[in-house]
Amino acid sequence: MHKSELIQADHAHLWHPFTPMRQWRETDPLIIERAEDCHLIDADGKRYIDGVSSLWCNVHGHRVPAIDNAVRDQLDRVAHTTLLGLASPPSIELAARLCAIAPGPTGRLNKVFYTDAGATALEVAFKMAVGYWHHTGQPSKDQFIALSGAYHGDTTGSMSVGYSDLFHRAFQSLVFETTFVPVPDAVRMMDSVGIDESESIRHDVWPSEHTLVNKALAESCLVKLEHTLQQQAERTAAIVVEPVMQGAAGMICQPPGFLRGVAELANEYNVLLIADEVATGFGRTGKMFACEH
Repeated sequence: MHKSELIQADHAHLWHPFTPMRQWRETDPLIIERAEDCHLIDADGKRYIDGVSSLWCNVHGHRVPAIDNAVRDQLDRVAHTTLLGLASPPSIELAARLCAIAPGPTGRLNKVFYTDAGATALEVAFKMAVGYWHHTGQPSKDQFIALSGAYHGDTTGSMSVGYSDLFHRAFQSLVFETTFVPVPDAVRMMDSVGIDESESIRHDVWPSEHTLVNKALAESCLVKLEHTLQQQAERTAAIVVEPVMQGAAGMICQPPGFLRGVAELANEYNVLLIADEVATGFGRTGKMFACEH
């Protein structure tokens, strides 16, 4: 199709996610035709920095020869086979490599379950958590605790633990009940920590780098989480977190030690911990997985 035909077909047939479609159809869309390194290239040949990494899906850039050659080599063998009752060399080899590098609270993780997107990965984790308690004789542990401002996707379960009235009000009847606890946010919660600002707070650093502020915020939020667990642990399957950095909430950087504190409380009160690393995993925070921090 020529560019004009692509625009016409897009306006006629495509429903874009999180996009006000009436306004979308009032202008010509930016049509990305190809890519190279960290750039996207549109139908007119203009280059743009892929600043959102194709919405967190791209770690290494576009058209990396080693990756593209591996994809072509696999296509010469087979494009897809199911793991339902079958196995395949790539799935086995990748699972072994992931288990060798993935951290765990009491050692390394040793199992991999593949799914196709961030939201569905969370859905699988919810089922695993509830299923674990069911099969160990504690079926009443079927609820979840999440962090305020969380975003985990837009399927039914992931909406439930990342509910936003702005986006999800129409679907309120579909979501399950979730308890939300505060997360340390030095930008929005700075006035709530009760520190003598004249003596303790430097104004030449970003709020998330204020050691005393963040220590006080982390302690306050962990106390509130523990209070919630004291009341609800017997019916809680898991705590769900975006480790180290909450993305869609506004790039909220959690203080050092907060994630460890959450994990320790989960262990102490016998609930599971689900770490959503869709946005923070695979090197984006300086380590292979954010939980390593």
